[in-house]
Amino acid sequence: MKKILGIISMALVLVLVTGCSLIPGQKTNANGNVLEKPAKGNCNVFECIKKINLTDDLDKVTKVMGFEGNLLNEGSTYKTYKWVINHDKNEAVQVAFNANSTVISITFSDEDIKNPKVDFSKYEEIKTALNNKEKLTYNDIKTKFKADGTLIEKSTLSTRYRWVNENGRYINATFSNSTGACTMIMGRI
Repeated sequence: MKKILGIISMALVLVLVTGCSLIPGQKTNANGNVLEKPAKGNCNVFECIKKINLTDDLDKVTKVMGFEGNLLNEGSTYKTYKWVINHDKNEAVQVAFNANSTVISITFSDEDIKNPKVDFSKYEEIKTALNNKEKLTYNDIKTKFKADGTLIEKSTLSTRYRWVNENGRYINATFSNSTGACTMIMGRI
């Protein structure tokens, strides 16, 4: 019995002194304090939003995510769940199941999607075209910004993308699912 306690004690000391963790993927400092908790689930937020379909029910979403979400809000016609993938990076997937529609959105750090190729020099041109009721599709906006956007929200009615340049400036653009046209564009450039 003393031998087993001795081995356990030595392992604990080793973990605390070296900063090693008994949990795979978990980072600790020399004192054994957790620096960053490992990500949770089957996918990162950017993969998850693509894998979850608007027709999926809670069980199917849970299967995609790999763990159960937390119920955030509940009303007579809706329920909203949140799956926190990484607390330290504030990464989460949120799904609102409504009577007539579903909304899937993600939270993340803009640092994760900064792109030096993103160019907002044509923003005024886009804004003028939209004010003149011209139809601009995702591909039109993508071409003008010189890069793909990141899918950040999808619902029964629309899909929203975000572009972040190397300086941290961003634009969100919302597109109608029925027409493919950009219905709103906003951001901080």
